[in-house]
Amino acid sequence: MFIIFEGIDGSGLTTQSKILSTHLEKKGNKVFLTKEPTNNPIGKIIRDILKGSYKLDQETLALLFAADRSMHMDSIKKELKDSFVICDRYYFSNFAYQMLQIDLDHLIQINSRFLKPDLTIFLDVPAEICKKRIDENREHIEIFEHQETLEKIRENYLKIIESFKKKGFNIVKIDGNRSIEETHAAVAACVEKFLE
Repeated sequence: MFIIFEGIDGSGLTTQSKILSTHLEKKGNKVFLTKEPTNNPIGKIIRDILKGSYKLDQETLALLFAADRSMHMDSIKKELKDSFVICDRYYFSNFAYQMLQIDLDHLIQINSRFLKPDLTIFLDVPAEICKKRIDENREHIEIFEHQETLEKIRENYLKIIESFKKKGFNIVKIDGNRSIEETHAAVAACVEKFLE
């Protein structure tokens, strides 16, 4: 089963994906936890760009994300044979962040050959809360991590969710503006319901 976590920066994706992984392992499941951008060479270039180490136009960045995902697909497909695959961000992140400057249809097209997730969990947290979390917990601020930008990205996510639900995608919106434990309980309940 291919489970994706999505949300704006600071919404708790990494925390919740790790906790869900542990939860599923305790139930006797094999779990492969991964994230995007990856740690492969292209993913490392993307991370440098996001940190502002050097500038790149959004079109090129979109293609880099797709190239990184293309390399990622091999390990995801291999692990899906006998594991739950939990991915911290996937192509919905590209859509929500990069449609600030790029046409959504173009972004969908360059990601069209990648696996459809079985379940996408969108952790919905107000931008001002995410910005506060980022400021308290990060050593550096990435290029998208400004409150006004995060607000626009959250709006993009909400539009994408509605659109892709109509296309038959399983996307669940969960309130991430509460304690880690409460958010995990909602995530675990959502996954258990889906598995039924």
